[in-house]
Amino acid sequence: MYSDKKNVLQLVSLLKAHHICQIVVSPGSRNSPVIHSLAGDSFFTCHTVTDERSAGFYALGIARYTGETVAVCCTSGTAVLNYGPAVAEAYYQQLPLVVITADRPAAWIDQMAGQTLPQPGIFNSLVKKSVQLPEITSREDEWYCNRLINEAILDTNHHGCGPVHINIPLSEPLFESTVKQLPEARKITRTTTSANYIERFAGRYERPLIMIGQMPGCHFHMQLSRLLSDHKCVILAEHLSNIPPEYGIRNFDAMLCSIAEDEQEEWAPDLLITMGGHILSKRIRHFLRAHPPLEHWHVSPTGAIVDSFQCLTDVIEMDERAFIGGLPEQTNTGQRRDAFCRQWLGRSLRIPEPAAREYSDMMIAGRLIKSLPPGAILQLANSSSVRLAQLFHLRSPHRVFSNRGTNGIDGCLSTTIGQAAVSEGLTFLLIGDLAFFYDMNVLWNRSLPPRLRILLNNNGGGGIFYTLPGLGKSGIMEKHLAVGHSLSARAWAEDQGFTYLSVSNEQELQEQMPVFVCEKGDKPILMEAFTSKEKNAELLRNYYRSLRGIKEK
Repeated sequence: MYSDKKNVLQLVSLLKAHHICQIVVSPGSRNSPVIHSLAGDSFFTCHTVTDERSAGFYALGIARYTGETVAVCCTSGTAVLNYGPAVAEAYYQQLPLVVITADRPAAWIDQMAGQTLPQPGIFNSLVKKSVQLPEITSREDEWYCNRLINEAILDTNHHGCGPVHINIPLSEPLFESTVKQLPEARKITRTTTSANYIERFAGRYERPLIMIGQMPGCHFHMQLSRLLSDHKCVILAEHLSNIPPEYGIRNFDAMLCSIAEDEQEEWAPDLLITMGGHILSKRIRHFLRAHPPLEHWHVSPTGAIVDSFQCLTDVIEMDERAFIGGLPEQTNTGQRRDAFCRQWLGRSLRIPEPAAREYSDMMIAGRLIKSLPPGAILQLANSSSVRLAQLFHLRSPHRVFSNRGTNGIDGCLSTTIGQAAVSEGLTFLLIGDLAFFYDMNVLWNRSLPPRLRILLNNNGGGGIFYTLPGLGKSGIMEKHLAVGHSLSARAWAEDQGFTYLSVSNEQELQEQMPVFVCEKGDKPILMEAFTSKEKNAELLRNYYRSLRGIKEK
């Protein structure tokens, strides 16, 4: 029988999945749920050593002789500190050790409860990784706990071996062991070779999907072209992926709006392969979390554990081009894959761009995208700007950037001006008013590049808040969230030597856009477009509503 503590069940199940069978335990009450669950499973060999200082070195002896990862487990309080010397030795000898320390719930630390001290991160730089497990009360807690344990165990032998620390808080009662069978906890695998995956890709999956996130530049588009030529795989890529427009489906976020909830399962992949950085679309995240693939492979040169779709099974630590280039030309599931690819591509072609018949932020973003001169660089500010741009097709390759590492509005303007200072062609920035005024100090720069073009959508506040369900009824919306204002950038722009253009309707937009995108001129240009945030939100909602029920021909 196993403990009824769900974080203990995840821990024991994953120790087993990762083939860690040698466990050194020291007696205690707080760690008794872990010891009971381990000692009652014949897979594990438990060695009992009362003194934790000795127990740590005892485990090192096993690890050094066998070359395998060994776990040690103790109760809370000063018992943890006694592992210190052995942890340090394991770190400098590069021996794989999993240090499991039971703990009181966080609420009782520093409250004069028995055997408590701050245990998370207690070994500081002497471990390769330190994680604090949650006490599981929801599905998200369970996913998080599972991911943390996988990350810690995988780090024992990643880029050299060494110790890791897993701190596990346990609430009373501690001694209920009523679970007859371990859960089938998800094991994440990390490898530096693609041989096994190439074989699996060729014959196991009928609905593979590759998703490419934000990348500064794509160096493997020819390899993608080979995959697309015979419908080997669905490829999804937003503008920020910087792959050529013809090599991937760009409008998948809008496309998902057209798929009824009871039809979503037939659109779900059985294999997901991801590479690159952030994905802008929330809809694709929700879709894949609701309909997880059988396997999710993340290809990463660093081997980072990235599980944003909550279904990660494998991390392939290698260059993306090498991995894509190694995928086979022949598969055993050709016709079924072809049908899946045509289904996605056919629906994508049926999704219209926003008609944008009314003057709005959406119309302005579309006109800019369509007017970009060849070779131009496009920088997109966060919030509405980057999302609106994604609704429109890029007609030719452009390098597209956005600060999506943490997605803040701070620094969008400064990043663009820094980029324009060293780039050879025109650099365009699409930015909203709050992001612009927040970062306006950079305009004090006395050497603003003449190749800079800023399109400022000024809708008098944070327009994106008007598109979020529920916030419209908030009494504090205008003053504290959207931060309504009546400011203009004209004086700042003219004082700093910009050519300033003002737009308030569609006719003015049509007249000023050719001036704005012109490659000639010895001054940077700022075009300020004044719009209504309420109208912007209404038109965006209407566009997404219009997509519902779109079917293939």
